[in-house]
Amino acid sequence: MRRKFAFIIGLVVLAAMGYLFSSGSDARKDVANPPTERYAAAEGKVEVLPGFEVELSSELEGRIESFPVKEGDIVNKGDLIAMMANSDIKAKLRESEAELSVAGSKLKEIASGSREEEIKEAAASLESAKAAMEFERASRDRHSLLFVKGYIPREQLEEKERNLKVAISAVKKAEETKTLLEKGPKKETIGLYEEEIGRAKAAAQYYRKLLEKTYITAPIAGKVIRKYFQEGESVTKDKALAAVADIAQLRINAEVDETDIGMVHPGDRAEIRSDTFAGEVFRGRVEEISDYAGIRKVKPNDQAKNLDMKVVQVKIRLEDKTSLKPGMTVDVKVLPKKNG
Repeated sequence: MRRKFAFIIGLVVLAAMGYLFSSGSDARKDVANPPTERYAAAEGKVEVLPGFEVELSSELEGRIESFPVKEGDIVNKGDLIAMMANSDIKAKLRESEAELSVAGSKLKEIASGSREEEIKEAAASLESAKAAMEFERASRDRHSLLFVKGYIPREQLEEKERNLKVAISAVKKAEETKTLLEKGPKKETIGLYEEEIGRAKAAAQYYRKLLEKTYITAPIAGKVIRKYFQEGESVTKDKALAAVADIAQLRINAEVDETDIGMVHPGDRAEIRSDTFAGEVFRGRVEEISDYAGIRKVKPNDQAKNLDMKVVQVKIRLEDKTSLKPGMTVDVKVLPKKNG
């Protein structure tokens, strides 16, 4: 009986030891193989935030007269980036402004009416013309008597008659001049000069705006990151001359494989690495996820990756100021929130 009881006790002890050994083995396995951190690996490029990179172009075709900036220069908003050749436009502007000034002076003179001195002068001219007419009339009458008596030839009489007609016409002209001065300028005359002023003003305004377009200035403060032309070269309308960017406003445009996009959500933490800055890890957060999948644009470092696989663009906002530059290629690791 005692032997049987001892045998049963031995079996219980062996079973307990087996269980403990098995549990210890599983625990050791868990320690040796901890849970793997899940993340979405992607390639991406550094880009400037929308609105903080601007390409500058000319609205006019022509030659670049001056291009004082170079790539890497820091510029303020409103600084001159380039100037198109504009000597012809400046000449046209000066011409139209001169025409405007002349037309304005003429209108002012006419609209102010005739001065008293001008009217008196016209009256004196009329009296002088009348006196000359009376003299020519008397001379004609005297020569007419002489012709009747046969003392002079007809040619002399005809000459005196012509002189009288000229004198009569001079009197009529002097009377009209005096009358016009007394009445003042006609509305039609004022209207003509006003139209002339309007045309000159429109021309000056046109050339002034055209001249403004020859000066290409920076619309934002930042750095000149690209220059497409050099001073002296000719450009066509709307062709980009240079690009200015605020390089402090950066984000990452990552390309996540369509098979991994399910684990990526707005607000997920991201780690960014670059071969240029080996050993540095830059932090960011997922800000935007594209609504569609497209072709891969950034060549992955992992040669085993399927280059034909569609990718989804994920925008990642950098959390701190970095040394990264626009256009750099980076490696991205997006960590789901439960890992972050």
